[in-house]
Amino acid sequence: MTALAHLKGIIFDMDGTLVDSGLDFAAMRSEMGLKAGIPILEQLVELPQDERRRKEEILHRHEMAGADRASLIDGADRLLEALAREGRPMAIVTRNSTPTTEHTLKRLEIGHYFDIVICREDGPHKPDPWAIKEICRRWQMEVDEVVMVGDYLLDLLSAQNAGCPSVLFTEGKPPEDVEGADIATHIATHFDQLYHLLAPVEDSI
Repeated sequence: MTALAHLKGIIFDMDGTLVDSGLDFAAMRSEMGLKAGIPILEQLVELPQDERRRKEEILHRHEMAGADRASLIDGADRLLEALAREGRPMAIVTRNSTPTTEHTLKRLEIGHYFDIVICREDGPHKPDPWAIKEICRRWQMEVDEVVMVGDYLLDLLSAQNAGCPSVLFTEGKPPEDVEGADIATHIATHFDQLYHLLAPVEDSI
């Protein structure tokens, strides 16, 4: 049995983990007149309603353009197919909007893999643990029976805050170059490594 094969459910981040939408967050912040180095959603919530609405329109335009050009990260489809055969439920937790997420999953034909998809409109977003706990509630699982897989610090913090294991997926980058690697409970640089962490038997995808 592999390191995480005993877990009952698998939760994925979407953009940067399964999908590449090519979003340029620095350019987005610049167009919206936001500060560099601070996540966009955290800045928007502090703004007056009218200003926030105008900047959200810019954000929506960028995100929908990203959804239109999004592609699966190489190997993501094989990973999802292999995990689906194992029969454990899978979910997505994303800071993306619901329209963007739905469009991306439909275009790339992967929505059917996921029992639950939670977007930023649905409740407190990562790094808040709410989404992970809500998924556990719906699946009727304990929080330590699921794993959060993501490519970014906020994914790992949400897992840490919820009390569940996490996997940092680096897509070939050295783990030491990825913020948050020090708090991930597991690290996978490629999808075959991720599968070998999750699969009940040592097999190849």
